[in-house]
Amino acid sequence: MTGPPADRQRYLLIESLFNQVCALDPGQREAALMSLCGEDPALLAEVRLLIRCSDEESALARQRAATRQEAADGAARGRRVGPYALDRLLGRGGMGSVYLARRADGQFEQQVAIKLVDLPLASDLFRERFRVERQILASLAHPFIARLLDGGVAESGELFLAMEYVDGVAITDYCARHALLIPERLRLFLDVLSAVQFAHQNLIVHRDLKPDNILIAADETPRLLDFGTAKLLLPLSADPASGLTQLGFNPFTPNYASPEQILGQPISIGSDIYSLGVLLYVLLTGENPYEMTNVSTGELVRVVCGVEPRRPGAMSCPFGRVDADLDSIVLKALRKEPQERYPTAESLAADIRAYLEHRPVAARRGNFRYRAGKFVQRNRWSLAGMSLLLFTLLAGAAGVAWQAHIAREQRQMADERAADLRELSNSLLTELDQALKDIPGSTGAQKILVTRVLDHLDRMAQGAHGDRQTALDLISAYTQLGNVQGNVYYQNEGDSVGASATFDRAIAIAAPLTKAHPDDREVLRAEAAAFEAKGESLSLSGDPMASATALQTAVQLYDRVIGLPAVTPQLVFEAAIAYETLGNEVGEDTGLADADACLAAYRHALDLDELALRLDPRYLAVRRGIPVMHMHLGNVVLETEPDQALAEFRLALQMQQALPEEARQKLNQVQFHAILLRKAGQAYAEMGRYPEAQAAFSQAMPVFQQLVAADPGNANALANLWRLQDAVSLSFERAGDGGLSDPGPAEQRRYRLAALGALGQQASSLRKLIGQSASHDQWDQAMAILVIRTGALRAQLGLPGDPAAMERSLQLLLQAAQGPKAAAADIDAAVAAELTVEPATLRDPAIARRLAERGVDMTHHRAVGHEALLRATSLATGAPVPPMELFARFDGEAARVALDRACLLQHLGAYAGKAADEWLFLNVHPRSLASLAGPGVRAIADALAG
Repeated sequence: MTGPPADRQRYLLIESLFNQVCALDPGQREAALMSLCGEDPALLAEVRLLIRCSDEESALARQRAATRQEAADGAARGRRVGPYALDRLLGRGGMGSVYLARRADGQFEQQVAIKLVDLPLASDLFRERFRVERQILASLAHPFIARLLDGGVAESGELFLAMEYVDGVAITDYCARHALLIPERLRLFLDVLSAVQFAHQNLIVHRDLKPDNILIAADETPRLLDFGTAKLLLPLSADPASGLTQLGFNPFTPNYASPEQILGQPISIGSDIYSLGVLLYVLLTGENPYEMTNVSTGELVRVVCGVEPRRPGAMSCPFGRVDADLDSIVLKALRKEPQERYPTAESLAADIRAYLEHRPVAARRGNFRYRAGKFVQRNRWSLAGMSLLLFTLLAGAAGVAWQAHIAREQRQMADERAADLRELSNSLLTELDQALKDIPGSTGAQKILVTRVLDHLDRMAQGAHGDRQTALDLISAYTQLGNVQGNVYYQNEGDSVGASATFDRAIAIAAPLTKAHPDDREVLRAEAAAFEAKGESLSLSGDPMASATALQTAVQLYDRVIGLPAVTPQLVFEAAIAYETLGNEVGEDTGLADADACLAAYRHALDLDELALRLDPRYLAVRRGIPVMHMHLGNVVLETEPDQALAEFRLALQMQQALPEEARQKLNQVQFHAILLRKAGQAYAEMGRYPEAQAAFSQAMPVFQQLVAADPGNANALANLWRLQDAVSLSFERAGDGGLSDPGPAEQRRYRLAALGALGQQASSLRKLIGQSASHDQWDQAMAILVIRTGALRAQLGLPGDPAAMERSLQLLLQAAQGPKAAAADIDAAVAAELTVEPATLRDPAIARRLAERGVDMTHHRAVGHEALLRATSLATGAPVPPMELFARFDGEAARVALDRACLLQHLGAYAGKAADEWLFLNVHPRSLASLAGPGVRAIADALAG
């Protein structure tokens, strides 16, 4: 504005006064105007004129907007959206508009509510997730939940949802219209809670519970709208760290939003519990729990996250008295920390039912006087009648009392003895055992613990006789006892035979209990844990089929457990662990070599882990478990795709290192970190990157050495040290054989000497394992393999060997491979021994070929390594080589080249009279034949190709 300074100053004064007065309510403006400029009539007139013009312009703008909207609504009427025709607008929200519509494709008559969703960033990936998740929501069938019937993409590109049309009113309006009293409001609220609990059991969180989404239908029952729609409409990248959340793609209603929603933190069941607490507050008092001057982001964060809600009992309530019990219930639901709220909608409903039935509420935690008062309230009429009979009964009761006293004392003594035994056993085998697990060097203490508890358990077993709780305690105690005796997944004594007998005792108690209680979560869970532990203990016992059978029973029981209502994250995680162990057993590591079944089990376990993490994003055990699953997935592809395996191991290391410091210092996590380093070293070795492999092994070695030194009796730590030593020696052997290079004579000898030294250290660990183990067949076989590898290396280095020891070891391996319970790993070892044992006069390629054929049949042609064995033994015996067409099921040229490469190297070992690495057939590389260095190798490759 130009002009004289005086005119400019007056303009600025008018603008300031206009802004001040417009900020007030219309009823306050005139008084403010007279106060501010009543002494200057001209100034007063100018400000009044400006305000009047502004009001007229605003009214005109609203009228135009309404006209445009009316025209848009008129244009929408009759418009087709999928198979539906729009009739009229029902309402608008932050995500789009809702129309009453009808089915218009002639299939059948149906009236629905259509929500047209306005999401400008709905990518193809989001639309696909939208399609999948709407199918999940469509299956949410409950009498108090308005169902999602259909959904898709309209011709105009808008996403739409077709929902059950509910002709009703908001729950708060319904309560006000019918002047419902507090008990009636609470009973209506219980119906709402039953619907929310049902959805939560189906792993769906509402995210936007408010009166407008809870309508009371004509039959006076509630209908919950938009269940899961907030998550359904949330783009994939709308996480707490994403800008999309900040831009408003995480919808919620401010007055009903939980602190974690306002802060953009992960949403869980607790968020719905908070919103239900706000709704209950409003139903009881007619007021919101907080006083807010505005709904800006800063004000929301300040009030909802930092200010305690007003106590409902302090508010004036026209519907009845809000007492201390209701105060406690509401305020527990409104806790700032999700873990301090009710864990489920059912637990909130249980407290409300307790209140209505005059029973103590859990949120109150009252004293004896409080509980007694509740008892009197519940039984006031019965107590009045009983008081009339009391005097009459006293005389007759006196004679009976003495006899009852004696019987009661005897029963009490028996109960106390059982309770003492139960408490002692539970304390020793849960609290004490759990503490010992995290202490290096504690295996001896665990052994003493096992000895002392056995007598107590036996006495408890004699007196169980159908008592459910005692039977559950026994099952749990025997399971933990077996773990200490010989479960390979725990610190253990190495007594797998004793462990298996103990697990059978647990299962014998569990079987009739499960039959009597087929839908009892705790009973099913106890039997599942016993079968899982038995399968784990059998995993290295030489009977992989028995182990897999036990684990298959365990996962079937866990499936029944997590299929029951009110599933918890812990139960889902326990089921994931069982599937993980099943994958370990059916995979190559323990002999069944069923790669497809192994991958299916691992992927299902990972899905369950992620489900548990969605139920509770702070569940530390799941965060520890997911890196383990990535390690397993890396193991599966280590044979043919070591680069992909290395990526999985690195990801597992990153996730493990992201755990809290306290968790990483636990003994099991220290061991797991070292195992991941060993796995990474094996992947490097598979890729021919031997210096990097040895660097990874060197980082892991001190960890296992220290654990064994601290606790020499810990078979688990000793076995881990042996596995690491095995990986080190194999890496040196492969480098010396020129796996992916052509080392000179001096370097080749240096590698082989290093391998020989590593095998010596490995033999020392094996001898300790054999000495500790009550059943050591698997360690005897491992020692036989080591003896043959050592003899082959000594022959390559020109050092004398021990033919008698070689022959004994070869016969032991052949006996295991030809037995009725032979595993795929037993056959691999025997075939490799037959083709590589020194002196060469001990070899019998014909036996090797027969065993190789058995291994291929056993694995149903699913493992690259076993096909390589068959081709290699065919070359060694001069038998026809199976045509490559048989191996077409292995995806891609890389796998077929891997087969030829493994066969070629095995043939070179027999051709040159040199021993080959017996694991070479399993750890093949996807490399071309041209990558093999050395003129001799190329000449034989050319001959084979011809």
